[in-house]
Amino acid sequence: MTHLRWQPTKRSVRGNAAEHVHGDLRDAILSGQFAKGSRLPTEKQLAESYGVSGPTVREAIRGLTTARLIEVRHGSGAYVTADSDQLLAVSLNSLIRVERIGATEILGVLGALHAYAAERAAATASDDEIARMQRAVHAIAAASTADAIPDALVDFLGTLANAAGNPLLAALCRFLTRVQVDLTGELCGGTLQGWRETAVPMNAKRQRLVDAIRSRDADGARVAALTYHAQSIKVIGALPRARTARTADPRLSDLLGSLLRRTDF
Repeated sequence: MTHLRWQPTKRSVRGNAAEHVHGDLRDAILSGQFAKGSRLPTEKQLAESYGVSGPTVREAIRGLTTARLIEVRHGSGAYVTADSDQLLAVSLNSLIRVERIGATEILGVLGALHAYAAERAAATASDDEIARMQRAVHAIAAASTADAIPDALVDFLGTLANAAGNPLLAALCRFLTRVQVDLTGELCGGTLQGWRETAVPMNAKRQRLVDAIRSRDADGARVAALTYHAQSIKVIGALPRARTARTADPRLSDLLGSLLRRTDF
């Protein structure tokens, strides 16, 4: 549904008209004038509102699509699809690739974030969140398909991050956790056997983390998270494909780059 009360901030523009239209619509989306799921005005309506041509509007729309703020549905219009995870993921994806940040740096940051999340979760996690983490631990042990283990890992670590009660921390952890899980899947072959050998032996450390949070032991939760993460890095680094890749590139940048070029973050 179009927000009929919306009006562009300026009708006449100087310089690049497409950049102005793009920026004005982007700000309207980010400020909530166009909520997620809402439809933008039609190309004709936008052109009339801004006093620009159809091609100028189409160029601006392409920019919003590239930024993952909207999705164009042929025959229906352009709809707002942006959410906090998506926006953060696009920005971090670009930063990681431009700065050529490698797996070691990414996973190091993730370890620090998880330690802080665990410390906070010990004070703020709800009983439901603790129960969800416990179910994820059991799901990893009982997994019977190759997809079940990475899904449970994402659920376990995502719930840990959410339980800290800090939206920015949670969003950062969710993105970096997805990178770590995808990287692990690539290196272990993505098979059920590969995942079992890689993830299941870590369940005792996951359980210690859950127990510390359940006991409201902030220091114990932080230590458990750091211990768990350190062991995770050790396990990932010991995988055969990790050793092969490290011989050619210590930071596994080629493999990491291929993961970051995916569009499903």
